[in-house]
Amino acid sequence: MAEKSPLAIITGAGGGLGAACAKALADDGYAVTLLDRDKATLDAAAEGLVESGAEVDTIAVDLLDADAVTEAITGYPGRSRLRALVNCAGLISLGGITDITVEDWDRVVGVKLRGDFLTCRAAVPIMVANGGGAIVNISSMSGRTKSVLTAPNYVASNSGVIGLTMTLAAQVARQGVRVNAIAPGMIDTPMLGAYSSEQLDGIRSAVPMGRFASAAEIAAVASFLVSDKASYITGETLNVNGGMFMV
Repeated sequence: MAEKSPLAIITGAGGGLGAACAKALADDGYAVTLLDRDKATLDAAAEGLVESGAEVDTIAVDLLDADAVTEAITGYPGRSRLRALVNCAGLISLGGITDITVEDWDRVVGVKLRGDFLTCRAAVPIMVANGGGAIVNISSMSGRTKSVLTAPNYVASNSGVIGLTMTLAAQVARQGVRVNAIAPGMIDTPMLGAYSSEQLDGIRSAVPMGRFASAAEIAAVASFLVSDKASYITGETLNVNGGMFMV
């Protein structure tokens, strides 16, 4: 009997960057399980992958529901094949401290930072029990520096993801699990719709490369980080922003 493909779970996979990461990992030979809140967008994302010959499954789950997130990962029938987790889910939020409500704060921080915590907490024991794996958490350039346009809840959640990534990486490195993050700049996805055309023009003019990233370009970095080519990289946050932010 042929050995089954390793499994990758991708959150926020109904579109945008999550769908691009799912495609990249499917192209790498992974069976992919797509997690997102909306079943219709999940089904649409899965359709194209199935047509390309990928092994695909979908689970509609709200990342604010801790029990549902845990069950989606630990209760998944193919969980013993889990080798990669890519956390792409997130919500954009613009404005200043007085523009956001407590509910706004909880929702944005909940989906991004709490959501990543929940998926990592569920996935790590499975990976450890089955020989290791790799986790990639998608943060943001704004989680590494100041931001005038994005709101404090967005910046704080993405900054927190970087802290989560480093701490978890240090704790599980000797158990065969690598954990890294990507801090993208602006990506050409539907999230750009939150900005005005004037705001987008201003941001684009500040990018040394003069353009925004495609989702596929960020997904290629996620593909690298979960691969054996990155076997000695853990606890890192890779800046992928066309030169807009450098350290």
